[in-house]
This record gives sequence, structure tokens and C-alpha cells, in this order.
Amino acid sequence: MIDTNQLSALVSAFRVETEKESISPETVGKLLQDILDLLATASSDTERKILDDWKALLSQYTVVYDVAHATGMADMEHMFLTLKGRSLRNGASFTSSVPLYGATDLKAGIMTAAHVQAIMALQSSLPQVRSAVTALQTTVQQHGWQLSAIQAAAYVVTDIKQGVGNATKIFLSLTKHDVRTGEDFPNLGTCQIAAATANQAGAMTAAHVTSLANAKTDITALQSKMRIVQGAGCVVNGAMVYHLDTNRVGIMLMGYDLATGDREVEIQDFYIPAASQGSAGVMTATHVKQLDALRQAVFGGSGSGTTAQKTYFPLAIEINKGEHSLILHGALALVNKGYTPYLFRYSKKRNRTKSPEGVKDHGEVRKGWNVVGKADTLTIGPLDQVKIRTNVFKHPDIDTEGLQNYQVEARFFVKDELDASIGVRYVSFGKSKIDLQLKQPDGSKKWRKVRLLYGIAFADYAVGKRDRLLPSHLVTPIIPFHVCTEFSNGQYRWIFER
Repeated sequence: MIDTNQLSALVSAFRVETEKESISPETVGKLLQDILDLLATASSDTERKILDDWKALLSQYTVVYDVAHATGMADMEHMFLTLKGRSLRNGASFTSSVPLYGATDLKAGIMTAAHVQAIMALQSSLPQVRSAVTALQTTVQQHGWQLSAIQAAAYVVTDIKQGVGNATKIFLSLTKHDVRTGEDFPNLGTCQIAAATANQAGAMTAAHVTSLANAKTDITALQSKMRIVQGAGCVVNGAMVYHLDTNRVGIMLMGYDLATGDREVEIQDFYIPAASQGSAGVMTATHVKQLDALRQAVFGGSGSGTTAQKTYFPLAIEINKGEHSLILHGALALVNKGYTPYLFRYSKKRNRTKSPEGVKDHGEVRKGWNVVGKADTLTIGPLDQVKIRTNVFKHPDIDTEGLQNYQVEARFFVKDELDASIGVRYVSFGKSKIDLQLKQPDGSKKWRKVRLLYGIAFADYAVGKRDRLLPSHLVTPIIPFHVCTEFSNGQYRWIFER
């Protein structure tokens, strides 16, 4: 028979083992050996039943660990516990790793490498902390007298608000704090801000506000009047009379564009028709010829002293749109007779003069027809085509190298350049400087239409370096034309117009 008392004792001892790590191979092996010894003497079904119950119990445990032989491995954040064990099913040996996690502010755990680094960093910064504490102690000692002064004053101002004022003064209400008791005293004391004067800053009084309101009203009225003036566009400040043809006299109004300030511009052209028996008008060239014929018939050819002393030759201007050139009909015939063409601009001019003592200065300002250049400024080509010498005006944006000395295009009749200081193109016209672009409020630039009045006349006089061409030198009237800007697709060019 099986000794059940001894077997019961072994089972009871085995059951009290609650932690798996405490079940070692020696303990289990000894238990199994005792069971085998008992089974060797088993001779009844009761004993076999007990053995089956033990097998069922042991089947709940598949492995056992030998903690006496455990080793550990670690990285920066974890520590691993390596355990050696044996399978209860087949007796095979194996190892297993159990990770141990780092401690946090909520859970206990191992000390990680980051914790060690933080401790080392604190240790390395400890001298700096000590130095800062020492400096703070020194600062406290240095400012100790200030704290004493504050405490001695008893009260400090902790808040300032605007109090009740009047038309000329502003009062500030002060809140004070008793540093000894910690009590606050609102509205304790006031401070006055004096009114501003012409020499000293200060408070703005009711009188100042009234003056400002009156000024705003005056400015609004002035702006209204300015809009009326600006609506006119230009202000006329002069007029020029010129020969339009043999039967009409042209009048050009000159003025200032209010949008650009003091830039001189041409406002409008109109003409006075010839006089007739029914209405007054200008005396035409035909009238002069008729009058000269009558004088010659009456006075026998001697005249009264008012008969024209010069012979005028007929000239006519034509604009060749296809070649962008200027045709002066009758000009080549005058050149063949030995007369010289001169270019004129209706502009302001002020030449430099030299006194007998050798002092250089500017002469008087002349407004009207002023000659451009000398006797070689213009030349007349085949079919009465007018050409201008390329170096009469500076052309910073035109490469004149390789070009012929004389050109027919309108762009060579102007000095067109860029004002780098303000980024705006302009054209020089005598003393005037006429902008080709207007700056808009949004910073963009708008091209403007510009019409510059020119003229051509012939003379039998060669202008020298210091000579001035006078009307008495001319053998023809000044034939006017315009050099203008034309725009297309945001670009501009210079063209001729009547």
C-alpha cells in the first residue's frame, strides 16, 4: 500500500509554494522521485487515481526557472533580466529575458542612463549655481539700503488713474501701498499735468481740441477748393503766336499741369482765320502782296518805308507716317540757293555770358523761339527729307555707334533720359524738365502724352560760336511742327505731328 500520509504531506508542501520562481528543479525532482517510489509499490486503483491527480496538477506548470543562475543585460533606457529555466514537459533547458523599465514620476523602476546624465549635468552646473547665489547675495546686500529706504518711506505708489479734470488741467489719482502693514489706500493724493504750450509739452486742453476741430474744418474747405482747381487740369500762364500757314495764324496756350506742379506743358492750339470783307482776321500773305502792289503803283515803287524788305519763300510741312520722317516741301530749293536750315524750339532759354572782366554768369531768360545748335544741326536730304545730326542731343539709351551722322527719326530730336533719383523718365526742353511718367498713389507709373513745339526756318546767315540768330536773319517764316509721344501696349515712342 502507498503511504498516503507521506504523500499528503508532500502535496501540502507543494501547494504552499505560491511564487513560480521558488519552484526549483531540485524541489520538483524530489517530489517526483517520492511519487515514483510510492508508485513503484502501488497495487490498487486508489493509488493509480492519486497518481493521475498529480499529473493533472503538474500539467498546470510547463516550466520552472532557476533564479540562482539569472544574469542581466541593459541599454540606455532598459535593463533586461535573463532567467535560465527547464521545461516540465520534455526537460529541455532554455533562457528568457524580462525587461525592467525606468522609474518615472508616477512609478518606481530602475535608474536609466538619462537619469545618470541628468545627475552629472547637475553636478557640473553646481559651481555656476553657487556663483549665481553668491551674486544674488551680493546684489541683495548692495540694494539693502534701497529696501530700507522704501520701508522707511512707509508708502509706495502702486497705481495711477486719471482723476476728475477740467477744461485746462488733468489730474492723476494715486493709489498707495503701506509696505509695513500691506494695506492699500486708493485715491490717496493727486498729481497735476500742466497744459501744453508753444515751448513745453503737456496736456491737451479743451481749447486745443477746439482749435484742432476748427483747423480740420478749414482744411476740409481748402480741400474742396483744391478739388475745384485740380478739376481744371491746367492753369494758363502764357500764349505763343506762330505762322500756321500763309492764310492762318496759330495760337498755342502754355501753362502748368496741376497734377505735376511747375512742369510747363502745351494746353491747346487754335488758329485765327484770315480777314475778309465781312469779318476781321489776320492779314494773309496774299493781302501783303496786294498791299505791296498797291504801294508800288501809288508811290512809284519807292514805297512808304513799311513795304516788306525780305523775299519769303513758300514752305509746307508733311509727316511721312510710313518712314516716320519729316518732309519740308520747298526746302531743297532753298538749300540749292545757298540758304541754311535752322531748328527752333518754343522754350525758355538762358545762355551763359562772359563780362569784359572775364566773369562768367547766366544771362536773361528768353521765352519764345530759340535756335537749337548751329548751322550744321539740320540737313535736307533727297525729296525734301529733314535730317538732324545725332550728337545735337545726348541719347543715353541709344547706341549711336555705327549710325550715320544724320538721322530722320523723331527720337533724335529730343533728349530723353531717366532720372535715377526718382526712377522717372523725362525730356529736357530748354530750361524746362518735362516728366514722361506720373507716379500713382499705389506706386505705379503712368505714361503721359507730351507734345513739344518745334519749328524750321531758313537764313542766309551762319551762326557763329557766340552769335545769336535774329529774326532779321530769316528769309522764311518759322514752319511749326510737334514732336510727341505715342503709346502702345504699355510702351512709348516719339513721332512727328502737325
